Amino acid sequence: MRKLDQVGSFLRPIKLKTARSEFANGKITSEQLRKVEDECIKELLIECDKNGLYYLTDGEFRRSWWHLDFYWGFSGVEKVIREKGYIFKGIETRAEGVKIVGKIECKNHPFIKDYARLVELAKELNIDTNRLKLTIPSPAMFIYMLFIRGGFNVEFEYYGKDYAKLKVDILKAYEDFYAEFSKVGGVYLQLDDVSFGSFCDVDFRANLSANKVDAISCVNEYVDFLNKSLDTMPKNITTGIHICRGNYRSHFSASGGYEYVAQKLFGELKINKFFLEFDSDRAGDFNPLRFIKNQTVVLGLLTTKVKENPSLDELKIRAKEAAKVINSKQIEFSTQCGFSSTEEGNEITFDTQWEKINLLNNLNSSLEKEGFFA
Repeated sequence: MRKLDQVGSFLRPIKLKTARSEFANGKITSEQLRKVEDECIKELLIECDKNGLYYLTDGEFRRSWWHLDFYWGFSGVEKVIREKGYIFKGIETRAEGVKIVGKIECKNHPFIKDYARLVELAKELNIDTNRLKLTIPSPAMFIYMLFIRGGFNVEFEYYGKDYAKLKVDILKAYEDFYAEFSKVGGVYLQLDDVSFGSFCDVDFRANLSANKVDAISCVNEYVDFLNKSLDTMPKNITTGIHICRGNYRSHFSASGGYEYVAQKLFGELKINKFFLEFDSDRAGDFNPLRFIKNQTVVLGLLTTKVKENPSLDELKIRAKEAAKVINSKQIEFSTQCGFSSTEEGNEITFDTQWEKINLLNNLNSSLEKEGFFA
């Protein structure tokens, strides 16, 4: 049976949201919060296993954002409150971000402690720890955050405009994180990234051009930067990358097919798995997959943003369309994004979340019976 994967985040349980709120207001200690987090993660592992997911995460239950918490875990990076959030289609995010105040280094990163605890919880449940996955934002996403979302021609408090030194330090911080992740038993690391999805958007590229930034040069730089980082990855770690177009409370930030980035991204990135969104017309067609080499492509055919689902037959038709471009042996399935890229979560119910996982299971099973993966 084809192993079912999932992008990573899950809706936060009410008791977890309550505990996080109580901790923020000084009503409970960090130890009490962590105990609730542990309980919720164990319950999630059990539920995911019961619903047929092979690869398991902690649901990103210990973080507020899919990306910012990771950056805040580096030395030299601080959390800041901005004047306004990032603008999605129809909504504005919380106004939080990053500020570089010192040398970027990986020292006692909290995600390492969190993953080590996930390994312990899995062992308590007799779950094979080789099934565990950690999701973090990609190194290229950090560059995008600092130089595009953070403003153009930016000057940093510590680095000034010595961008070369800053990028070297980012690569070293990630290299050290990879090594620590491997030491605590990590074997599967997924990098999440919205930069490439943004470059697919015509309006976004027009804005870059207006600020004298060439989008295709950014694509080339980011893929090369990612490859430099991946070269430092321990060889025992399976790597994936999720290319997203934004996911905040069921809203998106970008549109456009992958054609603009495909030749460089799919043709040259040294990654094991691509998680790609193909849940709507907004994601374009499958033709850009022709640049994929021998990697696994996890087709995100099913949205996490709304309750409605296509039928099983409709999903099978879509899968077979993709198989005209890429070998079906390279195909796996997932939702197009996580269910809760931030702690607010998408505007769906817990029942809807598991209905979607079960639909993917049925898709896997049905296509397996038809010999689709043979």
